Amino acid sequence: MTMRKLYILTGIAVFIIVSILSGCKKDQESVLTTNISFNGTAQKGPFLNGSSITVFELDQNFSQTGKSFSTQITDNLGSFQINSATLISNYISLRADGFYFNEICGSNSISQITLNGISDISNATARHVNILTHLEKPRVEYLLGTGVPFDSAKKVAQTDVLNIFNISSSGLANSEYFDISNPGVGNAILLAVSSIVQGFRSESELSSILAEISNDIRTDGVLNNNSSMSSLIDHAILLDTNSIRNNITNYYLNFGVTPSIPNFENHIQHFVTNSTFPITNSVINYPATGTYGDNILDKGQQVYTGSQFSMKANLKKCSQFKIRMQLISGSVWGNYISTTNNWNISVYDNISKEQFYTVANPEQPSDLKITFQAGGVYLIEYFDINLSTPSFSKTFSVN
Repeated sequence: MTMRKLYILTGIAVFIIVSILSGCKKDQESVLTTNISFNGTAQKGPFLNGSSITVFELDQNFSQTGKSFSTQITDNLGSFQINSATLISNYISLRADGFYFNEICGSNSISQITLNGISDISNATARHVNILTHLEKPRVEYLLGTGVPFDSAKKVAQTDVLNIFNISSSGLANSEYFDISNPGVGNAILLAVSSIVQGFRSESELSSILAEISNDIRTDGVLNNNSSMSSLIDHAILLDTNSIRNNITNYYLNFGVTPSIPNFENHIQHFVTNSTFPITNSVINYPATGTYGDNILDKGQQVYTGSQFSMKANLKKCSQFKIRMQLISGSVWGNYISTTNNWNISVYDNISKEQFYTVANPEQPSDLKITFQAGGVYLIEYFDINLSTPSFSKTFSVN
């Protein structure tokens, strides 16, 4: 081969390589979305100052690329800001990790939780991470994996989640646009679902039921887990919506913000009224026995034998419980009061022949030693949470 031909061939090769590299660079540049900035909030109740926000870059197939951006929530209202993120698609996955305000208890959580979401950020509108985005995410990802377009997958997943709570998704925006502190139907739905799922659960119990629900509906969109279904309705029927509204309003006011809390109460009541989930009354538990013998609060027992018994109730976080006991016939009972029984006890009323017992701390064991004489008949009325009328009553006798 002559030197002339070698130079020509070498030049052609270099031209081809440069052209390929240049073309790849142009193709890569053509899919880059530069300087994407957006803000948002993380809400359960609001996540607290210092909580972590992580944005994961997704490719056109909705898979994580390994690239992520981290920031922190900058106030106690859950606010965060992402500035100048360069991404290869319009799709991101969001994760919030931190403490939050518990709207049921009216206090900050004692442990951290994680909430997730998946979103299209092709416009600069705020994006929120919340209970709905978290419950939807595995369902959205499953649908995307079957070829369903992103917008359709988001709508189907939202519909499936809201069907659990007997709520229609018709006309709603995507869940990442909802904010519990603003008016509007979507915002009201978010607060209702957040309150039902929170219920009287600890942070670990909340994380557990979120995982149960989202994993259960991932492939078919239907909640089939009987334990989860009963747990949702058991907590919902005991929610005090006035307390929830006051707790959230006062929380925002404490930080100089006047919220417009949406009308979430109707959605909770609609769920309670129309749900077909089996009620098992799992929020407050009355075991058959306690430290001192048979438990007189056991709802299934009406006849007791002996003289010494327990009065025992196991409560959930932030729940409340009171009973009224009345003498029908026979002798008055005796209470062995101590600082460790966790019951506040009223003075016995000799006219009405009644006495009231209230659990002092729902997160501590409640077990009172109580004695009866043979031949007595008694009425117990159970007042769950803040109910003004008893949720259950029973008459029992002692032999």
